[in-house]
Amino acid sequence: MARDLRFVINADDFGMDDDTCSQTIRCLEDGAVTSASIMPTMPQTARACEYARGRNHLSFGVHLTFVRDTVEEPAAAAERIRTLTDDRGRFMDSNTVRMRALAGRIDASHIAAEIEAQLARVHDFGVHISHVDSHGHLHKFPVFQRALESVLPRFGVRRVRNQQNLYARWAWRSPTWWLAKAWRPIARGPWQTTDWFYMPAGDGVDDWPRWLLGSAHSGSVEVGVHPGAAEAWRSEERENAYRLKDLLGERRVPLVPWSAI
Repeated sequence: MARDLRFVINADDFGMDDDTCSQTIRCLEDGAVTSASIMPTMPQTARACEYARGRNHLSFGVHLTFVRDTVEEPAAAAERIRTLTDDRGRFMDSNTVRMRALAGRIDASHIAAEIEAQLARVHDFGVHISHVDSHGHLHKFPVFQRALESVLPRFGVRRVRNQQNLYARWAWRSPTWWLAKAWRPIARGPWQTTDWFYMPAGDGVDDWPRWLLGSAHSGSVEVGVHPGAAEAWRSEERENAYRLKDLLGERRVPLVPWSAI
C-alpha cells in the first residue's frame, strides 16, 4: 500500500432527481461511494435527507448551489441575495455567475445568506453535515470563500472540498488549470480538506480509475462522481466508482468517508 494513501469517493448531486437519488443510494449501500453531497433545493432533497439521517458510518455534505442548470432554486429570500439572481429572482447560468464573481459583482453577504439557508434546510432534516462542496466548484472563488468563512463555523462544519489538482489530460480550457497555483491557498483556506481532488466529468478518459491509482502516491484523495442510470455519462461514472472501489480493495488502499479527513 502506498504510504498514507487513502481515498474518499463522493457522490455529488444527491437529491437532484429520482434517478440520481436511487443510484446514489445504491452506491452507498454497496460501498462504491463513502460520502454524498446533498443538493438542498431539488425535487428529491427530502428523500436524500431521510436516507442520510442517522447513517453515521457514512458522511453527508451539502452540495451548495448558486447557478441554474435545470430546476435549481435559491433557498434564501430574493431580497437577501440580489447579486446572485436575475430580475425574476432565479439563479443565473454558471458562466454568468463566474464572470460576475471575477468582476467583483457578487456581494459576499448575499452568498453567505444563501449558504446559511441551504445548510439550514439540510440541518433541519436532522442530517449531520460533514463537509461542503459546490455545484460547478464555485466555492474556489475568493468571494465565495469569504462567505464560507463567515457561515460554516455556525454550523460546526470544518471540511471543504479542495480545488481540482489532478487532471488526466491537459485542461487548457479550465480557468482552474491556469489559476491553480494562485488559487490554491485560497481554495484550501482554513479548512480540513484532502490533499488531492479529481473530478472525472468532462475529462474524456475511459479508464480513469486505473490512471488515478497510478498518479496518486500518498496523502488523501477525493474523487467526485455523479451516479445515475438515465444518462450515459452518469451511468459510466457509477460503473467506474465500483471499479475504483474494487481496485482499491485489491491494493489494500483504505476507502474512507469524508468524516475521516
